[in-house]
Amino acid sequence: MAEPVPETATERVADDGRTQRFRAVTAGVLAPAGAVATTVGSLLQQRAEIPRGDPAGVLDHVAGHPWFAAALLAVLGTLCWAVAFPAADRTLRDPVSRAAARMAEPVLITAAAVFAVTYAHDGLSSGVLAQEWASGERGATALADIRVVEGLVGGTSILAQALLGLALALYALAMLHSRQYPRVLSWTGVVGTLGWFAGGTALFLQLPGASFALLLPFVGLATLWTLGVGIALLRQAPN
Repeated sequence: MAEPVPETATERVADDGRTQRFRAVTAGVLAPAGAVATTVGSLLQQRAEIPRGDPAGVLDHVAGHPWFAAALLAVLGTLCWAVAFPAADRTLRDPVSRAAARMAEPVLITAAAVFAVTYAHDGLSSGVLAQEWASGERGATALADIRVVEGLVGGTSILAQALLGLALALYALAMLHSRQYPRVLSWTGVVGTLGWFAGGTALFLQLPGASFALLLPFVGLATLWTLGVGIALLRQAPN
């Protein structure tokens, strides 16, 4: 049997170039896709308008919105980020920045898993209860059950926010250190993601004055940053 012909240096360089392009394009497409999916999911659910403390009002709100589709979009958007940023960190040329970004991967995977489980449970359980409430199939028992669901998903939802903010903040800091992205874009990511992490942590610790209303501007800023990262990656992709 003939022995395999060893790769030449030129072939190895070409292969590395194709790999880097694949990573950059994949991350460049998935990062904005995640931003769009999570934003659309949030807009469809209108969570800020949920009348907390009023079980009947909560069920009416859920029944009046495309709850199942919105929850699925939010989960898929987060999973897009869970693929995009580990691919993006491998395109960083600075070895220290690349090593720092890779340390964020376990945090992002954990955050995405917690987020997915939370939104799957909330999306399906709350949606089914709301349908049964709206149809008259269930009355007082639905009111009691929605309280239980809110209690169960409340803690994991806040934890997911803190973990997502932390994971994306680690990537933003690594990208800032690499000097491979525009400084304005990198600092936007640092401010947005650190604010997201701080806001989620404050909510989890039940600190005075902490609320989702204070968290949302930072989430929006960080989401815009992920869009910018995607565009920058597509522009940087080797030809």
